[in-house]
Amino acid sequence: MRKLFALAMLAGLVAPASGQDTKPKADPPKKPEATLKIGDKAPPVKATKWLQGAEVKEFAAGKTYVMEFWATWCGPCIVMMPHMGELQSQYKDKGVTFIGFSAKDPNNTLEKVQALVEKRGPKLGYTFAFADNRETYDDWMKAAGQGGIPCCFVVDKAGKIAYIGHPMYLDVVLPKVVDGKWTEGDRAGIDAIEKEVEAVFKATGDKDPEVFLKALREFETKHPELAAIPYFHSARLGSLVKMKKTDEVKKVSEALIAKALKADDVGLANTVTRTLVLFPDATANKDLHPTALKSAEAGLKLAGEKDPVALFFLAEANFLSGDKAKAKELGAKAVANAEGPLKSDIETRVKRYEEEKKEEKKEQK
Repeated sequence: MRKLFALAMLAGLVAPASGQDTKPKADPPKKPEATLKIGDKAPPVKATKWLQGAEVKEFAAGKTYVMEFWATWCGPCIVMMPHMGELQSQYKDKGVTFIGFSAKDPNNTLEKVQALVEKRGPKLGYTFAFADNRETYDDWMKAAGQGGIPCCFVVDKAGKIAYIGHPMYLDVVLPKVVDGKWTEGDRAGIDAIEKEVEAVFKATGDKDPEVFLKALREFETKHPELAAIPYFHSARLGSLVKMKKTDEVKKVSEALIAKALKADDVGLANTVTRTLVLFPDATANKDLHPTALKSAEAGLKLAGEKDPVALFFLAEANFLSGDKAKAKELGAKAVANAEGPLKSDIETRVKRYEEEKKEEKKEQK
């Protein structure tokens, strides 16, 4: 379902709600006061299975830990994983251990978590744990008043919680925590940065893509350590496409494709492909079609030959490049491997391969 929503939203297939709900709304329930706060001793990690890396029985003195909560259905969690793998590699020799902790829910089973870790864990290079209950989740997330994932907790060398928040800010947090220089002022500084990030994302709604790119450039100049935030890639590329900056689109795309292949990051490859095969300004630009094909091929290589979204993207790229027969073949495979709403969504879109083929025959006659 989440794959479908991401695909549909970026393809322009999700229509805005029509009309307005005029029913009076009840006041939202008050958020319970957090019982786990910055400066508190970190709770223990109770996992039923350690899927990768050594079990963390306790938070050893003199070492730093990043406890990150995620689930297989959480797209933003998966997007952050490669960067956390990079950070684990960067800080491994400084005594930092990353723990990707996932708790069971109806859509997040041991089988699903284990399959993802087995496929991507070795490249990511950090520790993964799973719990078939919600005890550890409640002891950390619920106790801290956190309801959304991904969410991470940084545990300092004294075993106390130094940071609670989104892992996209770890590039700012970790260096100071590891060096023992993390202060109350730094924590307040993160709040200010969060507002700046929100402002950058709000700029994506402006009709002029240059407004977003200008906001992004200013942010990255001010915070160069956060230039690697993966959530910016799609908006940056999409803005360049709208501005018809073909050479720059190619340059950025090539760099992201190379990074995706190196990090085994199918999400990043799909970000590039999605933009190049679904955005009208890109599909109309024939000079971008070879790049779209290269990106789609990389995405299928990383996702596996049975991944329906990767198959669909490669079908679209071949269709744009003029290989309608290949597009039809890949489209059929995408439909065969998809399930539920995603299946019908892809099926609807690939039907036009045959329809346009019929139109071509009519024109030839």
